[in-house]
Amino acid sequence: MNMLNVGCGDIYHPDWVNVDVGGGHNVSSFDITNGLPFPDATFDVVYHSHLLEHIRHEKTFVFMKECLRVLKPGGVIRVLVPDLEQIARLYLEKLYTAREHESDYDWIMFEMYDQCVRETTGGLMESNLRDTPSGLTPFVASRMGASAALYSEQAKEKPASIKPTWQNCVRVVHLLRLKFAKLIVYAITGEKGRDAFEEGVFRNSGEIHRWMYDRFSLGRLMENSGFSNIQVVSPFVSSIPGFDCFKLDVINGVVRKPDSLVMEGVKL
Repeated sequence: MNMLNVGCGDIYHPDWVNVDVGGGHNVSSFDITNGLPFPDATFDVVYHSHLLEHIRHEKTFVFMKECLRVLKPGGVIRVLVPDLEQIARLYLEKLYTAREHESDYDWIMFEMYDQCVRETTGGLMESNLRDTPSGLTPFVASRMGASAALYSEQAKEKPASIKPTWQNCVRVVHLLRLKFAKLIVYAITGEKGRDAFEEGVFRNSGEIHRWMYDRFSLGRLMENSGFSNIQVVSPFVSSIPGFDCFKLDVINGVVRKPDSLVMEGVKL
């Protein structure tokens, strides 16, 4: 099968065509807001995980139509997003016990809101993880899923040295350009103008959440985009043959992102 993973980040499988704005080994660099760079009816599967919420809400329909276009008839789309319904229910649950379990309440607030408003990489969620001396609470660990173990391992490791790859050279040039631009903005508009410029650059970096979805709104978007047989599925279940062996949603029996709403549809 020909399978496409859009906005894969660092979670991908070499048997797939992997696309992400940053590129890398086995990953093609492409800005998907310009459309998908593939002919019609190329793929049997299109998959994207925790990507849709980063796209401006008014542009999601065009993006999903692109996913439909590159799918073959009978092809499957699998979409994962943070589940607003699940997060909202947990927020209300943790609100009632906030006095006794403040860290759990804080975490669900981060899940619901932090990535929409943060102005620096990682936001309050990352600083909370870094500054928690006693480690993760069982609730926080359950919400982090497979990444909880990875975080614990990374916290013990020394920072890795930066290798002089082509991608890193491009990033350095980009950072130097931003620094130069900030100096110009500061010279013209002062401190407030510089701060607004920095915030605007960050908010357009792709890290923040532009929207949140539940099973109704995501299902409606998929239906309006032309998909059929739309259904909510478990992270452990897929109509994609052999999907579990790719370890995209479940790693060693542990769900990678337990906050996910998972939905699949078919192009007829």
